Amino acid sequence: MKLLAVAGEASGDAHGGALLAALRGHMPELQVEGIGGPRMLAAGLQPLAPLSDLQVHGLVEVIAHLPRLYRVLGRLRARLREARPDAVLLIDYPGFNLKLARAAHDLGVPVFYYCSPQIWAWRGGRLRHVVHNVDKLIVLFPFEVQGYRAAGLDAEFLGHPLVGVEASEREVSALRAALAPRPGRRIVAVMPGSRPSELARNLPTMLAGLAMARDGGLDAQFVLPLAPGLDRSAAERDVAASGLRVDIAEGAFLPLLKLADLAIAASGTATLQLAMAGVPSVVVYRVAPLTYWLARWLAYVRHISIVNILAGRELLPELLQNDFTPQRVRDTLLSMAHSDSRLQEMRAGLAQVAGSLGEPGAYGRAAEHLAAFLRGQPTRPT
Repeated sequence: MKLLAVAGEASGDAHGGALLAALRGHMPELQVEGIGGPRMLAAGLQPLAPLSDLQVHGLVEVIAHLPRLYRVLGRLRARLREARPDAVLLIDYPGFNLKLARAAHDLGVPVFYYCSPQIWAWRGGRLRHVVHNVDKLIVLFPFEVQGYRAAGLDAEFLGHPLVGVEASEREVSALRAALAPRPGRRIVAVMPGSRPSELARNLPTMLAGLAMARDGGLDAQFVLPLAPGLDRSAAERDVAASGLRVDIAEGAFLPLLKLADLAIAASGTATLQLAMAGVPSVVVYRVAPLTYWLARWLAYVRHISIVNILAGRELLPELLQNDFTPQRVRDTLLSMAHSDSRLQEMRAGLAQVAGSLGEPGAYGRAAEHLAAFLRGQPTRPT
């Protein structure tokens, strides 16, 4: 059997790599080709184009890259006509993947979509395209199922794949030994994002605000778990310019979740993982002004952070765009750090959010559904 699989960014590659690896246990003979990164390649994907051809972020920023994106889309459409795979696996990246879904549907190739388009957040007009062109949809959040099923789509929530993803005790102990935290001093995780543009856009303001919070009485050790692929020297320059002492711990994201007392984090997957770990956090978000204006104009939700969306309220403070200033970072962190009752309330809310995300093993369950889908077997809704 043959599968065409496409992810458009690093997070999708992580999903795709784990999903394909689990799928191999059910269908070791499966041939998989498409677009993905190192994790999907390690799981046996034969590349039709490099992942970098699709990696573009931002509503406005994408415009300059449209010719390249459409060239890649054209190659994939041609490959669909030529190879006629048994199914297509699409992972997130809806602006591109929904166009490919339509091409597959027009050719009669079944479409399995993992990590659904966030029509509940913005661009709800996509719903009809999803319903018309996607045969099976796996969502990552429980509240997404009802809307898709009401529209007639076969949608399932099988648990969030990050549930149960934790550092080992050995990794936590190693980081604790490296940091040598002083008893009674809080550890504050500094998480500016996993992309170079996010590091440049967020870290200087974060550090300036943290330095002001330190001067305002916050007794803390600041730790930056630098994401893979980011320029350490760029982070070190920002840290030096801030005058703040920051421990840069490359690849220490998961163990830091076990040690952190507070965090400041760019909106994204990191905030969800902090929530699962029960770490009260300040969420920040800054993009190009026109991108932000368009997103706010098109958005249906009040909050940026998925944690707050899941909670149904502003459980974590959000500092967005022009509100993301050093002064606001200082004031927000100090108000949190000086209120034990607020921190307890936040931790209780985070526990509720984490409890709504299902049990560990989401990739394994999704692989079972994908294997049944490829074989043409029905699956019972969960």
